[in-house]
Amino acid sequence: MKKTPILLISAALLIGLSGAVYADEATNPDANKTITEIGILVNSQKYKIAMAKCNSAIQKFPNESFLYYWRGSIYNSIGEKNLALQDLNKAISLNAKNEKAYVLRGICKSELGDKGGALEDYNKAIELNPNDGSAYSMRAMVKLDNGDYDGANEDLDKSNKLMNSK
Repeated sequence: MKKTPILLISAALLIGLSGAVYADEATNPDANKTITEIGILVNSQKYKIAMAKCNSAIQKFPNESFLYYWRGSIYNSIGEKNLALQDLNKAISLNAKNEKAYVLRGICKSELGDKGGALEDYNKAIELNPNDGSAYSMRAMVKLDNGDYDGANEDLDKSNKLMNSK
């Protein structure tokens, strides 16, 4: 059986994950603005600029979950999966309802071979937001890798319905 191209799927879904602006999640108006700017930079693949802005913002706003999410996203995009995991763990510790951080952490775990950990993260993301099509898509890939074809098909059907309803 051909191996699922999880990296390509991950990259495509990250565009969807990082496409939303999380300014309303921050508690400080200045942090809101900075988080939005970082998101735009990441979506434009301006990782060096985004990283510098993120590092500076974390010094200023060390308790903002989405700053760690974005830095984790940057690390993931440049292939630094372990550093991404550290930041995503921090993002979740600051905001246990940050479902996007669970999805991205699941992607990192899956790419590092921790399919069980990835499945747990996707399940948590779905629990927090049952309308997140990207979480169902990623969970389907893990199920497919584990030989759970029926479960994978169910998740892909659900993902398609959710993503097409937007």
